[in-house]
Amino acid sequence: MTIRAWAARALAARAARGGPGLPLIVAAVGRHRRLLAAGIGAGLVWTGTKLAAPPLVTWTIDAGVLGGDTSRLWLGVMLFAGLAVVGAGFAGLRRYYGQCLAFVVEADLRDRLLARVVRLPAAFHDRHPGGVLVARATTDLQQAQQPVINIAIMVSNLVMLVGAAVLLASIDPVLAAIALAPAVAVFAVAVRFTRRLGPRALDLQTRLGRLASTVEESIAGVRTTKGLGTENDERRRIHERAGEVQRAALRLNTVRATYQPLIELLPAFGLVGVLWIGGLRVAHGSLTVGELVQFSYFGLVIVGPLRIAGMTASQLKRAVVSAGLVAAVLDERQEASPRQPAATAAARSTATGPAGGGLTRSTGRAAGGLEVRFEGVTFGYGPGRPVLRDLDLVVRAGECVAVVGATGSGKTTLGALVPRFYEVDAGRILVGGRDVRQWPLAELRAQLGVGFEDAFLFSGTVRDNLRFGAPEADDTRLRVAVRLAGAQDVVAGRPGGYDAAVGERGLDLSGGQRQRLSLARALVADPPVLLLDSPTSAVDPAKEAEIVASLAAVIQGRTTLIVAHQPAVIALADRVVLLDGGRVADLGTHDDLLARSPRYRQVLAAHPGGTHPGGAGAHPGGAHPGDADRAVSVTP
Repeated sequence: MTIRAWAARALAARAARGGPGLPLIVAAVGRHRRLLAAGIGAGLVWTGTKLAAPPLVTWTIDAGVLGGDTSRLWLGVMLFAGLAVVGAGFAGLRRYYGQCLAFVVEADLRDRLLARVVRLPAAFHDRHPGGVLVARATTDLQQAQQPVINIAIMVSNLVMLVGAAVLLASIDPVLAAIALAPAVAVFAVAVRFTRRLGPRALDLQTRLGRLASTVEESIAGVRTTKGLGTENDERRRIHERAGEVQRAALRLNTVRATYQPLIELLPAFGLVGVLWIGGLRVAHGSLTVGELVQFSYFGLVIVGPLRIAGMTASQLKRAVVSAGLVAAVLDERQEASPRQPAATAAARSTATGPAGGGLTRSTGRAAGGLEVRFEGVTFGYGPGRPVLRDLDLVVRAGECVAVVGATGSGKTTLGALVPRFYEVDAGRILVGGRDVRQWPLAELRAQLGVGFEDAFLFSGTVRDNLRFGAPEADDTRLRVAVRLAGAQDVVAGRPGGYDAAVGERGLDLSGGQRQRLSLARALVADPPVLLLDSPTSAVDPAKEAEIVASLAAVIQGRTTLIVAHQPAVIALADRVVLLDGGRVADLGTHDDLLARSPRYRQVLAAHPGGTHPGGAGAHPGGAHPGDADRAVSVTP
């Protein structure tokens, strides 16, 4: 079983235990008491019209029809018509307020869910497919709000049943018991119905989440699917998932189809009993015709509420299951407090960053580079599978250190631990002499500019993407950052320039263009610490040379940790750390490692570009052209 499949089952198991689903719905409804009260109030007026109608009918028949009083007949008819009009109007209001309540509850829960999702640690997202989370925020929340619509309806129906019982018992207690007995039977059937419905509802919602995940993955990977010519295979995979959902829905529907006829049939038995026993009593003179009609009328009136009770029982169980799945995500432990630095926006000042070409820095970021220190760091993505082992490394303030290693050696992981995307299993990481766990998370990340190898852009404009981490940045800062990232041609080449639209995930751009805009976005914030993962991996050699030249200016005075394979990028570093098996295998300048470390030469040779900035082979003696023009620290 994969980690993601295990995680999905764990979430489903927590939801199946039931607990959090109903309290979550109740708490969400409780935050909108006015809408709830308005809906219930409209429902109670509707109930009043329904309770008033049968006695009015009795009076009209006995006094107007059988008594031969035409004036009372016409009065009764007019009053009955008035009750019908008023009841219809308040029935509409009851439904309107119920729908409004359901929609705002769904919106509130979605806001809470998405706010929690973005605060959950990266480890959670590694385990849970994005499609499942999309299903939680859509289909599950839609199911959770369904019974909310019926709250006012159920309250008014309950009041109507109680009122009918009182009115009928005052006329004939025995006949009242016969008329209302189906309500008890319907309640017993509904309890059994919901018990059988629960596991099937959970199974359906879980499979809907898996289907959403498969569809999301299929759409995201459509280029790979087309490139490999596996469209039919992908279609079969989605068809299998959809078939699972269909079968789960049919199992759920089988339970509904078994119990729903009983809920429809039981009220009819009550009406049959009223007509039989009541007819005999009318024949014996102990009951008037009008009173029999009143009993029969109530028997017909309660059929609707009892039917709605059965439907609501079905909706409520599925809603509780869906809300339980949402609650399971809300209960996940989120990242540390994201509180902002103490400085307010009004108190922000600007300063010119080191070699930043005019970029400004907001209060809350360090004025220069910060030391980054790893002390005895051990970390793994799962128990018993460490990626880093007792690692020690110091990146001095303002120093550039390149991280080199074979695939799986822990290079990317090293950079991901600094902004606390993951928590270390042992040891500690310090930024500016302060344990990262003691930094307020937002303040820590304000010190860091992160450039990922797999550059991600959001739907919007180029300007929106560049400002994503620094919404206060003006166009001057954007232009400087774009120039330093070598992305001027990307902006200039798109109609509208900075206002040009960027498609979903930036897929309408090349990999190199996305990477350069991503690097520019990191530079806009003008951070004192840069964490860059293969910043030129997706660009051609000519553009790589341009970006490397820009990076040489960008990293001056900034602490930079850069994962690199290309020798030209490695040449920017003051020191190079070689990772092997999750440990620091060697540390020194590029030339020193090239001269003394066979493993270092082997790692570099495994990547295109050779082992030195100027060509494909190692320079004899470990020196390489261009070193004389660079001033770098050689202190290990």
